[in-house]
Amino acid sequence: LEKIKGRVDISSTPGAGTTFMLRIPLTLAIIEGMLVRTGTSKFIIPLLSIVESFRPAVQHITVLPDGTEMVKVRQNLLQIARLHKLYNILPDTEQLHEGILVIVENQHEQLCLFVDEVIGQMQTVIKALPNYIGDVQGLSGCSIMGDGEVCLILDVGSLIRKAKHKTAQSLQTIAAA
Repeated sequence: LEKIKGRVDISSTPGAGTTFMLRIPLTLAIIEGMLVRTGTSKFIIPLLSIVESFRPAVQHITVLPDGTEMVKVRQNLLQIARLHKLYNILPDTEQLHEGILVIVENQHEQLCLFVDEVIGQMQTVIKALPNYIGDVQGLSGCSIMGDGEVCLILDVGSLIRKAKHKTAQSLQTIAAA
């Protein structure tokens, strides 16, 4: 583990047990992911974060006064985040009922990601984002595909936090008006 620049973390609580955490470098981690496309850009969503994907019906889509888009899924209203708006990409369509919504979850919070197409499941090696890119919110790394194309790996937790923060700010603005 030390040869690949990893480490072992040990934590122990008397009477409760001991936890051994093996940490490997991000560049050596392999994840199962779902490859999705928005416009000409491809993204990988970690499979463990995906609840389901579907094409929404027009009557299940609601737009709040602040512009936040929601979709009714069974008895729940879930917020929608458009990948093309987050990353300034020209999509195939902007009509929600013509694309795909992917419900993602992190720590019991859910969000719908709007994409043009779900391509398929794959195993991928996570590579760290180059330093010159800086800290891009909503991304945990990238992967190089078999054809040499670079796909960005989405950080579902930070995407959900960003969406919830935006909604909270909008609700405060509405309440103050």
